[in-house]
Amino acid sequence: MVRRILRAQRQVAENQAKYVYCVIKYPAEQKSFGDLGFDAGEVYTLDYRDLAPVVSDVVFRDYAVNEGEVEVHRRVVEQVMMEYSVIPVAYGMAFKSRKLLQIAMGAGYKAMQKAIAVVDGKVELGIKVFLPKELEDWDGAKRQDCSADFLQNLLAVSSDWKSLKLFSDRLILNSAFLVDKSAIHEFSEHVGKLTTKYEKLKVQYSGPWPAYNFVDIHILGGHRRGFR
Repeated sequence: MVRRILRAQRQVAENQAKYVYCVIKYPAEQKSFGDLGFDAGEVYTLDYRDLAPVVSDVVFRDYAVNEGEVEVHRRVVEQVMMEYSVIPVAYGMAFKSRKLLQIAMGAGYKAMQKAIAVVDGKVELGIKVFLPKELEDWDGAKRQDCSADFLQNLLAVSSDWKSLKLFSDRLILNSAFLVDKSAIHEFSEHVGKLTTKYEKLKVQYSGPWPAYNFVDIHILGGHRRGFR
């Protein structure tokens, strides 16, 4: 009788919609991260070959961008990242059932294998360098020399980097760096030395983050919003 009840409970869970936060290497057995998900739902792993989508059971709906829910999504991914290398997944990836999620995992499996190799043992760190108002008249050559100095030093302790949008006239560098977890301290030391060297500039150092800028975060969805 007990076995029948447990099987019935599992069947209900199988048929519930699954919201995906990220994907990790399969951790040998199902892993629970606690009640961190939407509506305080349990966040746990499912298995797909050697990968594991990190999910919670939800009511299937259109996940329009909501600041509070985006924050929940972000917190879950960062919690998982404390223990595992993660492929971050775009906000809004909900699937009506585990079966549909498995179909999506199958379609994206090769791409996710490549992505997990990129992020394995690594995190993303961000650097922004701003000119103060009194130096905003720096010419293009000075800006380029400063930017090149930062990049040369930080690339020495990074696996890869991405140039991001310069959204302000005073912003001379906005970059994301992919760094081995074991090299975070060394990277931070390089940032500290550069900050001292360019003491009149404002340096914003952020992270560690999941590698949002280095893998396709829409990997499970055929459309940009990621709904399935």
